[in-house]
Amino acid sequence: MRTRYLILLAAVVFAVGLFVQIPAAHVYGWVHAASPSLPVTLYGVDGTVVHGRSDEVTVQGRPLLTGLRWQLRAPSLLIGRASYTLSSDNDPLLIDGVAAAGLGGSRLTDFKARGDVRKLAAVFGQAFMPVTGQVGLDLDLLRMRNAWPVEVKGRVAAIELAWALGPEPVRLGNYEATLSNEGDDLLALISTLDGNLEINGDARLKPDRSYELRLQLRPRPNAPPLLNNMLRSLGQPDPQGYFQLQRKGQVPA
Repeated sequence: MRTRYLILLAAVVFAVGLFVQIPAAHVYGWVHAASPSLPVTLYGVDGTVVHGRSDEVTVQGRPLLTGLRWQLRAPSLLIGRASYTLSSDNDPLLIDGVAAAGLGGSRLTDFKARGDVRKLAAVFGQAFMPVTGQVGLDLDLLRMRNAWPVEVKGRVAAIELAWALGPEPVRLGNYEATLSNEGDDLLALISTLDGNLEINGDARLKPDRSYELRLQLRPRPNAPPLLNNMLRSLGQPDPQGYFQLQRKGQVPA
């Protein structure tokens, strides 16, 4: 019996030894060959599946991450989950946090990301973006199942947003959204930190892939007249001076 356990232990050690030595470029090559239509492409892959880096990550040919680094968190394998510490070191998106995948789905924990609004919009095909500023994501947890978010806790901040059309940029302000669950729905409570444009409301994402957005917007007393003129495209304000913006839709599968 003892000999059998020793043989099993030796086999496990041998398998782990092979695993930690697999070049990351080989693994990526296998994945890319199996799914050539994936919109994400890695360039300059170096290191192993345990510890490595990619010079650049693109989405449909547009750069998203530069200097992506990963480090396997080995203890996670004991609970049937592959967990990695991820980070990047340059624009357009800086990230730092933990990503994991296993039988129960995938998740991000203690995950932070930030980038320039215009640069990120361009990555996802929005070449024309009349707003400038920075956006930051701070997630305690984002849990995914079947490529769909089912649990979230964290916040999103939009900093120093400005309307850039016109001779001079018009400052909008600083905003944040608190992310949480309400029943089976994912909820973002949106509020104004400061600025010329007050924005409050919520956004809701439902399990059936539908969404709802409800916002009320109001220029602050000393806001530039341009903001009031822009808001009038939403209709007439209510007695408190708020313009209402409501949207509903379906996220494509």
